Amino acid sequence: MSEADLIIKMQKGDYSAFEEIFQIYKNKAVGTAYLITGNKFTSEDVVQEAFILCYTKIKNLKNPELFKPWFFKIVTRLSWRYSNYNKKVTPVENIFEQAECCSDNADTSSLKIFEKEEYEELYRSINMLDEKSRTTIILFYFNDFSVKEISKIMGCFQGTVKSRLFNSRRKLRRFLNDFSKESGSDEILRYIR
Repeated sequence: MSEADLIIKMQKGDYSAFEEIFQIYKNKAVGTAYLITGNKFTSEDVVQEAFILCYTKIKNLKNPELFKPWFFKIVTRLSWRYSNYNKKVTPVENIFEQAECCSDNADTSSLKIFEKEEYEELYRSINMLDEKSRTTIILFYFNDFSVKEISKIMGCFQGTVKSRLFNSRRKLRRFLNDFSKESGSDEILRYIR
């Protein structure tokens, strides 16, 4: 059964279809919320609220094929709201562990490419970006959303998304360049394309 069929069933009140959608998206949603908020418990609250909103508002979704960007728009907006309540920085070690457990396929996850030290530096660098740039990077690199999907999720023009990606990559390269020189490895830089 396709995802669009599951959404149509959800819109008709089929709870088993909702459970399937929950299983499909829960890890990505928690990972996304965690990377935006920087707090494990907050990310779990965000995802719980996002799925409740999803279940209660699913009938408003006109095109079932646009469920993924619609749902991640909810997750992103809730993450922004919750992160404004809790500006605490999470220890990088916890983020690394959470990112591994939240990836859909731990063996093929792009997060496995980095050594722990490189990942920690990458996360610190991403965390130095402003909230909208950081969210754009997270949606593009960690969730594989297209520029068009990100523009729908974030409620902005595609050109704005492209500009944020361009500027964020440039800033990340600058942040990571020093780390690369210190470590003697430029491996980390090639992933910010």
